[in-house]
Amino acid sequence: MTEQENQIWEKIQKQKQQETRVKVLGIMANILLFFILGLFMISPLIQLIIRMTLPEEYHHMILASTSIQVVKYQQMIRRVNQVARFVAAFFYIYCGYYLITNWKKDKTELKNYIKKLIPLFLFAVGIILVTKIRGANEYDLTGHPYMYESIYSYITYPLVYFFCGMFVSSSGMKRGLLYTLTFTAIPLNILSLVNEWITPVKYYIGGGKAYAVFHNSNHYGYYLVLVILSSAILFVYEKKLGWKIFNALSGILGTVVLIVNDTLGSYLAVLLVLIFFVIYCMKKDKEYFWLAVGAFGGFMLITLIMGLWYDTVTSSFTKLFIDIGEIAADPLEADSAGSSRWRLWKGTVQHMNESPWLGFGVEGLLNTYGIGTPHNELLQYAEFFGIPVMVLYVAAVTVIIVTIMKNSTKFSKTTLVCFCVSVGYLISSFFGVQIYYTTPFIYIFLGLLSYQHHSHQE
Repeated sequence: MTEQENQIWEKIQKQKQQETRVKVLGIMANILLFFILGLFMISPLIQLIIRMTLPEEYHHMILASTSIQVVKYQQMIRRVNQVARFVAAFFYIYCGYYLITNWKKDKTELKNYIKKLIPLFLFAVGIILVTKIRGANEYDLTGHPYMYESIYSYITYPLVYFFCGMFVSSSGMKRGLLYTLTFTAIPLNILSLVNEWITPVKYYIGGGKAYAVFHNSNHYGYYLVLVILSSAILFVYEKKLGWKIFNALSGILGTVVLIVNDTLGSYLAVLLVLIFFVIYCMKKDKEYFWLAVGAFGGFMLITLIMGLWYDTVTSSFTKLFIDIGEIAADPLEADSAGSSRWRLWKGTVQHMNESPWLGFGVEGLLNTYGIGTPHNELLQYAEFFGIPVMVLYVAAVTVIIVTIMKNSTKFSKTTLVCFCVSVGYLISSFFGVQIYYTTPFIYIFLGLLSYQHHSHQE
């Protein structure tokens, strides 16, 4: 071979080696992404397995003190978050390297990634700034003993879970994550019904309502919203009969548990999303209209059948109308409305003028005024970190949701499933609290949606 031919050959080999390295890095990146997002998806089941493998005396200790149960779950999620931060750090380094070496080639693509991250990045920076300016309160740096969310948690959610989610471009990976969620929810839900109908399950704590491994029935309700909507919309869009049957059974099981669970906010979230989904299919996805009607009809049928034994839905709606009447009659005295949520909402709004720009810090109104987490995500961000930080969060979420709504026909069915799940969680968040073992779910799903802003191909 001549010297010129050798140079050409060496150039070809170097190019092949570079392409191989990029391919290997891409595969490693996808494996890490699926691992860390999937790890949080299955965290409730991991908690159940941990409890099942603990010595017998531990279960007697749980019955004597639920605080032990709380601490065990907190320790587990802390480790999950540590792993997630490590993976995210790898991705930030990888993205920095990719940004430097491919800026000219993929300039538009890279700019779009950065643009999608900026709103929630500013949200995280805003939390740091207001805490620094205001000064940290007693819960800012360590978290409340029960909610266990510090400023570091609130920073982790967008900069780790959302960030990792937005790099999942494969429809197959998204589908895999959805099935990871629904498959691992089945043992929890089955044991919840065993606990309710047959015999107490020693791994569960909770009186009279479905708690599973969670500290409160409301928290379990948020999780059930994700599981039921994933199952219901996947049932509509799946092509294979076997998967349709699985999703139907998963959705039925989740709905039965939801009725027992008796969390009106979660029930309303599922109901409203299924209604909107039927309307969407009627207007833009006619091929799936009757399947969507079937999913909604199944949900309502289970509600009616379960109503023969449980009046949870009926009584909750009755109480809702009574509460609305009390609020309309005298909003200043209707403190018991909404299971005392009205007192929390009213108290938070009344005191916001004392620190509208910086907030009061994590649970900042609790010890001063006896007003705990307001059971409304927007009020919670405003109370903790000020109205500007809350507006940044709303802006980021709105951009994602509106973009999907405007271009829904251009996206894959898997993306639409993630969209429905996200909207369901956001609806339930108007009546719920953020807590360390459920909050990351919404950031993961928003991340899964965010990639679609700049690419309709999957």
